[in-house]
Amino acid sequence: MIGYSRVRTAIQAIRVVLCAFVGIGKARDLSALRPQHVIIAGLICAVMFVTGVITVVNIVAN
Repeated sequence: MIGYSRVRTAIQAIRVVLCAFVGIGKARDLSALRPQHVIIAGLICAVMFVTGVITVVNIVAN
């Protein structure tokens, strides 16, 4: 079972990455995040973004 703190850290990492993608954000306490968390969340968000763009382009082109 995943602990509450791990889920909270994962959600915080995803929020930080999404704010960076959009270009908005506030000063946050990032002391609980490890670089690995942010890198993994960034890779997941980047793959989802590219997949979404490819899907939209395919739908519009067909």
